[in-house]
Amino acid sequence: MRADAAWEEEGELDYLTDVEKEFKERFERGERTSTRVPSTALDPTASARVDQITLPEEERGKMPYTKDQYLIRENPALVQWERETRAFLRRLSPKHGHRVAAVMIFEWATGLAVADLAAEEKRLRDAGESTRGKTTWRADLRKINDVLKFYFGKSYMTYIMGRKVPRTYRVPVGWRVYRHRPMTLTLYAEREAGAKL
Repeated sequence: MRADAAWEEEGELDYLTDVEKEFKERFERGERTSTRVPSTALDPTASARVDQITLPEEERGKMPYTKDQYLIRENPALVQWERETRAFLRRLSPKHGHRVAAVMIFEWATGLAVADLAAEEKRLRDAGESTRGKTTWRADLRKINDVLKFYFGKSYMTYIMGRKVPRTYRVPVGWRVYRHRPMTLTLYAEREAGAKL
């Protein structure tokens, strides 16, 4: 009987070289380095220019806005009306509760009376003239109402100084606009950059 055959029966036949045995022992001890690149591949060449212009991780600024929810194009008029709405709300005293309507903010910011604009629109209609492009104040009021609804929720009908005012929003005592996140992402980004909104 050959010696090789005797070793095969006992399970001790070993075809590994000394180097292969050493690497196998390292692998079994957990000293292996797992790479997906072949060991014969050359090291990648580094760019000296990029190394010079890049900052270390700890010195880099904030990450940019990349979420899908941020990637939208906003209506510039809505952004501007939210800015005006926040300026109006900033002037309200937090010591008292308030009732605010879009008409108040529009008239405060523009100096135009909505009642006069509505009367002029009615006069043009009665005269048979087109009001197309002349009633943009209605779109402005819708934008202001959208902003107020975002801040305060549902609107109510109320009386102010004895007069009926539809679509008013309740501003609670102690409410401060700078504590509330802006509705438009443009103003949100400005606020995150340190602007007083």
